[in-house]
Amino acid sequence: MNQLGNNEQIDQQYSQLMQAAMERELTAEELAWIDDLLAQNKAELADFEAVDHLLAKLPDVIVPSNFTARVLGEAQRQDQPAPALGQAWWQRLFSPQYRSIQLASAAAVALLIGVFGYQNHLDQDRAEMAESLQAVAIIAEMAPGLLTDFDSIEAIDQSDPIDEELWAALK
Repeated sequence: MNQLGNNEQIDQQYSQLMQAAMERELTAEELAWIDDLLAQNKAELADFEAVDHLLAKLPDVIVPSNFTARVLGEAQRQDQPAPALGQAWWQRLFSPQYRSIQLASAAAVALLIGVFGYQNHLDQDRAEMAESLQAVAIIAEMAPGLLTDFDSIEAIDQSDPIDEELWAALK
């Protein structure tokens, strides 16, 4: 049981040293401890030497100083949609990258339709008011005292419309 506990402690120390090796250079004492550990454990020493041999075969590659910036720039370029070649300008406006322009155009069209519709409604109201004033003017011309009597004014709303031919004959 003591041997098993000791092995777990050694494994934990070994893992800590490997983590430290990834973050910084190991000290001479830490390297000596790893060499002693590998000398005691032949299977791990063989694995370690095989990995070391494979790493030694890899060619040395010079990495440019702006390597990270170039990789990130290329990744961003690939994320952006490519411009549609061979399409007319108005067809490209329907692509997703112009979504804000599409929404603004739809809002502008809706606003224009609303303004013209409201203006048309106002014009119709004004035309109806002009027709009513013309009818009142005709009645006032016909009988000037009629507009002072409220009952007569109320009866005008309930009467039939004026027959233009009859009116022309009476004049």
